[in-house]
Amino acid sequence: MLSIVIPVFNEQENIEPLFVELQKYCGGDTEFLFVDDGSIDDTLRKIETLANSDSRVKCISLSRNFGHQNALMAGLQYAKGDIIVIMDGDLQHPPSLIPAMIEKINSGYDVVQTKRLKTAEIGIGKKIFTSLFYKFLNGISDTSIEENVADFKAFTSNILKSILQFEERELFLRGIFSWIGYSTTTIEFTAPKRQFGKTKYSFGKMILLGLRGITAFSYKPLRISFLVGLIISATSLIVGIFYIVSYFKGNTVPGWTSLITAVLFLGGVQLLAIGLLGEYIASIFAETKKRPLYLVKQTLNISNDKK
Repeated sequence: MLSIVIPVFNEQENIEPLFVELQKYCGGDTEFLFVDDGSIDDTLRKIETLANSDSRVKCISLSRNFGHQNALMAGLQYAKGDIIVIMDGDLQHPPSLIPAMIEKINSGYDVVQTKRLKTAEIGIGKKIFTSLFYKFLNGISDTSIEENVADFKAFTSNILKSILQFEERELFLRGIFSWIGYSTTTIEFTAPKRQFGKTKYSFGKMILLGLRGITAFSYKPLRISFLVGLIISATSLIVGIFYIVSYFKGNTVPGWTSLITAVLFLGGVQLLAIGLLGEYIASIFAETKKRPLYLVKQTLNISNDKK
């Protein structure tokens, strides 16, 4: 059986067109598992209409908006298929790629990921930020995450079992898929223009996701801040020695400009290190509380047992 897991948030215009497209490329032995991530429009009602007419359409409705990564994990915990496909519900992940993805799985690959060559009408600011983020993340992380790889993947039930072993609250699934390994291949695609609605990933949310990815998969920023502090301390000691020698020789120049510059520089480095440490502490705090990733308000055409 094939499971299509689709987290959605305020995508009322896209539900029906997406389902029409999915039916063209998915066989009868398929479950279409929508995860309504606390939508405040008619998204859930649209899904209910489909579920009432087709038992293959299933839905997990969350009590509020928990975020894309949490909603995706909710769908994975309820998926029953031998092959699982995860995709967004905005029609920018083309359903026409699904047969090719399944073919790759059947040929022996464990994971088939997709990579965007380009996205119609994407802003230059987002392009630059995304490129810089992945370069920075891969530069400091032991886990390589390929740039422009989308949350549009196909994988086997064995991979699903591996993913479900992760119990962390600060989810960054792209990093998890890279971390677990297994045989992986990539299919490239061009993301079409969004027809309805607007993107739910604002610039602020992208930054937060980026910070989550950094703190979840690398300790190097902490080590770098320690190294920078060590270098600055050593430099300050050397400068201090030269200043003392110059003082006794009577070569010091009166004034406070150099002193203020040094204080501001050291203060900036300290604030940067404290802020970085705060991000790691916040992640630890979130993990120790062990709050649930999501809460289910209702389900449609689905049993309450999950993996």
